[in-house]
Amino acid sequence: MSTSVMVIGAGPAGLQAASTLSHLGFDVTLVEQQDYLGGAVARHQYQVLMPDFSSGPELLSRLIERVDNDSHITVYTGTQVEEVSESHDIFTIKLSGANQKTLQSQAVVLATGFDHFNPARDGKYGYGLFPDVITGAELEEMFAKGPIRRPSNGEIPQSVAFIYCVGSRDRQVGNTYCSRVCCAVSAKQAIELREQLPKARISMFYMDVRTYGLWEDTLYWRSQEEAGVVYVKGRIAEVTEQHGRPVLKGEDTLVRGPFEWPFDLVVLAAGMEPSGGTREMADKFQVSLESHGFIKQAGAIHNASLTDHPGVFVAGAASGPKAIEDSISEGDVASLAVFEYLKAKVTL
Repeated sequence: MSTSVMVIGAGPAGLQAASTLSHLGFDVTLVEQQDYLGGAVARHQYQVLMPDFSSGPELLSRLIERVDNDSHITVYTGTQVEEVSESHDIFTIKLSGANQKTLQSQAVVLATGFDHFNPARDGKYGYGLFPDVITGAELEEMFAKGPIRRPSNGEIPQSVAFIYCVGSRDRQVGNTYCSRVCCAVSAKQAIELREQLPKARISMFYMDVRTYGLWEDTLYWRSQEEAGVVYVKGRIAEVTEQHGRPVLKGEDTLVRGPFEWPFDLVVLAAGMEPSGGTREMADKFQVSLESHGFIKQAGAIHNASLTDHPGVFVAGAASGPKAIEDSISEGDVASLAVFEYLKAKVTL
């Protein structure tokens, strides 16, 4: 039997893992439940990626082309993992949906990605009530489709507010962790907005700004110094609507004063949550979840792709919030871990 590995999830991490595994000599089955490849980058049509403002479509085109042109990679879209059994270190995996097959695999990489927090779930900041309150993911879709306009009336917004940490660092909604990339993505989006809206007032409302490592200069300071974005350290109590415009009510925690501030467009920086597919695959492949519901890394320092089930590996945001660049790197890490695991078991 040939040495086969299944990769579940075809976002950046899964695409990279599939390609690298093939180059290491494995036959790879790539399974994606959606009818397209590319994960969140494709779903929300990211045109510009942080931190380097590179092209999202070009990245996906490169990753997908490598997979499509590889004869050792079989891609199944519109396909779900129905059942899993294991015997003598071999996984027997039944697929359903567009492709109903039963396959065997010596190792599995879970690259099941993440879901964005849905602010409507807890009635956060008028989302779902006021049309001019949108999420950062929806703003990405606006960038892809054309010029930025207010959903309520199609007018050009003259003022835009970003609210940080929506669905992250929030005990009330149960997500106590930082989603890691939201601050940087919002800064990137503000710089993009400035190019389209040269006269608009753009404001960021934050608890803390966490632009990790080298992102500080390229995103945080650039957004202020080049794009004229104003950062307000404050807590938003609620978003109401007056005269057809969203109104932010809260407290500036630096000057210790309340504010009530109308905007034409409000963008919620919604954090990352474990995807439904992550929870489902963790159950089917019998791997543990950490306390927030992401796949638990058995050796985060030794090797971030290890789970507590031998033969099952994890890559990308399935194990926690990640930037795209980190997810792609983890696709390679997981592939090398699979190689290490299998090299003593089979002849490559």
